[in-house]
Amino acid sequence: RNASPVSGNVIWARQLLRRIEDPMRRFQGNRAVMASKESKKIVKLYNKVARALVEFETLWHQAWCKSIDAGKAGLLASLIVRHPKTGKLFVNFDHEVLQLIRETKCLQRVGCDIPEGAKMVLLQE
Repeated sequence: RNASPVSGNVIWARQLLRRIEDPMRRFQGNRAVMASKESKKIVKLYNKVARALVEFETLWHQAWCKSIDAGKAGLLASLIVRHPKTGKLFVNFDHEVLQLIRETKCLQRVGCDIPEGAKMVLLQE
């Protein structure tokens, strides 16, 4: 519900994987079911879906890891800037920094590996 985009997708994939693992364990525990011809199709389909879900999670995590540097760049900009024509002061805050902090916290909660760059931004919060 209140998860950030990347962590929400990771949670979704993990939840689906958990939901298909329990019935698969029950099938594997029942020798009569596993002896049937249909069981090979079921196991193949399970493996295919499980592999797709793990890949889905990995792709989201890798994309997030690649985007960390862009989020960190917002920390290097000056916070207050003067408009060149009017001379008024404006807050120059990059919302990507907030998004990076939120993602890092959420991904830490679900047990994902957090790159050092994201940990450093989190420490600067």
